[in-house]
Amino acid sequence: MGVETGIRLIISDFGGVICTFDYRIFCGRLARRIGRDAEEIYAAVYDGDLHAKFEQGRLSGPEYHRRVMERFGAEVPYAEFFPMYGDIFTEIPGTGDLLRRLHTRYPLYLLSDTNEIHFGYVKQTVAVIRLFDQCIVSYEVGAMKPEPRIYQEALRRSGLPADACVFIDDRPGNVEGARRVGMHAFQFVSPEQCAAELTRIGVVIP
Repeated sequence: MGVETGIRLIISDFGGVICTFDYRIFCGRLARRIGRDAEEIYAAVYDGDLHAKFEQGRLSGPEYHRRVMERFGAEVPYAEFFPMYGDIFTEIPGTGDLLRRLHTRYPLYLLSDTNEIHFGYVKQTVAVIRLFDQCIVSYEVGAMKPEPRIYQEALRRSGLPADACVFIDDRPGNVEGARRVGMHAFQFVSPEQCAAELTRIGVVIP
């Protein structure tokens, strides 16, 4: 056959690659709304297993909302809570531009640890999401990176061998998880560095 077929699918993380995010934005909003301390909210919401359960799909959005309200004896309607919790993301402009160019030549998959509210909000507000042919998200799969199962779900949907895929993530542990299932993978530092890494492994960026 001569030369290998090379990369045929690009798989990207969301948080830290497409958008930055800050959980404390939500904590500050809820603190002001219910008259509590933002650090107290952060500790109650993110330091235990509540957040992990939500991202693993063990709690629905309304169930998670109810648990948070119960912790503080508060009553904020779900329709108000949804954007309050969801609106914590800021797009990294260069990544969106790079993905738009790549999408003219390659299928794109999203692979993200996320939850029903965050992903629901992002789908409504971040246009880049519409470029992705498939979205593999932890709360639907029931597994989080770097567990093999979430990467294997991306491979299953693609029908491609692992070495025909490249995975991009800002966290070294998640990059290693992808390599363990046989994917090409590298750590995202900036859109410019990402483009250079892709080019290095043979991806043609239009």
